Amino acid sequence: MKKILFIILSYLSIYGSALAISEITLNEIKRPQSAILFIVDGFGSSYFYPEFSPSALDGSLLFKANTNNFTFGTRIEDIRTSHPVTGIAHSVIVTGFSDANEETVGYPDATIFDITKQHGFVNIAVMETGDSMNMRNEQDIILFAENNSIDEPLMPIQSKIAPEGVYDFMYEWKMKLPAYLDGKKGVDKYSAYNRWCIDAANAAALDMIKKHPSQRFLLTVNIAGIDSGGHNMGYDDYIGLIESLDSDIYPLYKTALENNIAFFLTADHGMSFSAINARRGGHSSDKYSTQLESLRIPLVILSPNTAPGIIGGEFHQEDIAPTLLSVLDLPDHLLYADGNVINVKNYATIFVKADPSYQVSLWNNGKKLSERSDSELIFAGLPLDSSYTLKATGKDGTFEEKVSLDSDKHFNFNKTDSAVNISNRKLITIILILIVNITGLIIIRRIKD
Repeated sequence: MKKILFIILSYLSIYGSALAISEITLNEIKRPQSAILFIVDGFGSSYFYPEFSPSALDGSLLFKANTNNFTFGTRIEDIRTSHPVTGIAHSVIVTGFSDANEETVGYPDATIFDITKQHGFVNIAVMETGDSMNMRNEQDIILFAENNSIDEPLMPIQSKIAPEGVYDFMYEWKMKLPAYLDGKKGVDKYSAYNRWCIDAANAAALDMIKKHPSQRFLLTVNIAGIDSGGHNMGYDDYIGLIESLDSDIYPLYKTALENNIAFFLTADHGMSFSAINARRGGHSSDKYSTQLESLRIPLVILSPNTAPGIIGGEFHQEDIAPTLLSVLDLPDHLLYADGNVINVKNYATIFVKADPSYQVSLWNNGKKLSERSDSELIFAGLPLDSSYTLKATGKDGTFEEKVSLDSDKHFNFNKTDSAVNISNRKLITIILILIVNITGLIIIRRIKD
């Protein structure tokens, strides 16, 4: 039985190994080294975006937060969640799939974490909410909230293969939390809970930069105090917590700016209130879930390869994952995604999947710019609104595609149809996982016997 299990696991390891990837940068670009995905629970853009005027359920106009740091970089004017529920919305954010749930996050090749891992990133997280079991399992290391209590928070660490020293560093910050909360009450305590998470995330980013400078990473952060404050403390305190976050977030924003890290600020959902003097807010119940104040979320991007400014039009939460991958020049190979890339980069990238026996070349005005053979090729640094020809040459002949670059483009030159490949891969993965699970149960039963 052990021999069978070893064979299965070996096959899984080979099957799931990263493809051979060639990255070709054709012009000088400023590509981010790493990324921070900062998710604020219950953070409605209606309450600080200059374009919006929030209203209560009774129709009364609500005052807005006074903020300075939340509108930096590239700002998406109108982006919405279709599911203002914490677990579901977090799942949509990381999968790019509009109907995702916490189970979807655990599927192979479903999340941004799967893609970053395939391209050599380390996945690190500090999360106070949104940390479902499958979300945790996607991380190489995560410091997370085991309960929903700010009075008696439990913050364990789950680690798989973290860079050297990161676990000890996370443990140090786990032990610092009581000092942040000691003696605090009310809105100050919620704000301190947020501040601890932000400071821990900022210290984690700086530690990676110092001790592992060549290691790319995706740091996922979630703070819970604004959502909890909106539910439990009323509208005025909700606005106060937003204003506190505006100042508390600055060190993390500064770290990203000074160290070539792409920074993505967003939320799982917003928050609605019945009246200006309401002492409780909500977002997921029938009373609140259709309100724009619950559905509108921020998306602000700071990256050296994006153009600062406001992008108009209506977008959706499932667009966040493919946009994040685009900014990092990673392919949008999310298996279930139905979101679209928001064009925020100041250049375009061509992503190619190909049979490794093919020679893939890129041409411009009759001149060959590059030629490689690999399972996956990335041609980055191409000017927007330019035209190219992509050729794949092998024993079956030469395949040619004309490319007009108004945004990133994806091509597949594999011999078999990509849909069949995906379908077969899903089936094989499911069968193998079932075999491993059944084999594990048999082994456990034998040990018990």
